[in-house]
Amino acid sequence: MKLNKIVQAVLVSCSILALASCAANRSADGNGMDEATIADANGAQSSGLGQDSNFGGKGNMHASNNNRTYYFDFDKSDVRSEDKPAILANGDYLAANPNKKIVLEGHTDPRGSREYNVALAERRANSVYEVLKSKGVSPDQVRVVSYGAERLAVPGHSDEDYQQDRRAIIVIAQK
Repeated sequence: MKLNKIVQAVLVSCSILALASCAANRSADGNGMDEATIADANGAQSSGLGQDSNFGGKGNMHASNNNRTYYFDFDKSDVRSEDKPAILANGDYLAANPNKKIVLEGHTDPRGSREYNVALAERRANSVYEVLKSKGVSPDQVRVVSYGAERLAVPGHSDEDYQQDRRAIIVIAQK
């Protein structure tokens, strides 16, 4: 019985190391919009949404990058009403293009414990997913990744800096 647990621990560790070695890559499509590969797993926690899916193919969402970043209030994971139209527009596009895949990245400001921030960032990304799902977006099209406070948008410590860190981002996935 003990040997089984050791073997399981080794397999889990190897899987984590393999995920951590994935590298991010950026390119631009013909419309000048940024596309990003699935972000590397350093410091990230992934939920089960779409984890067995093939997240390949070239992305070309009609919304600009500004319409793919959604900000949250302190210690909240509710989507702001002013962000819902942009999320719904992205949902319409994804529902009409079931071959398109996205990663929903959740982020927090650096206040709070690592565990709390990872959980809050995942709730934020899942809140955006719930809005997308209301437009018919399939779970196979979405992967949720929680970075917590691992990837700050702004390195400062003011309230304005923290506001930029509290976000969820739709990233176009490709191979």
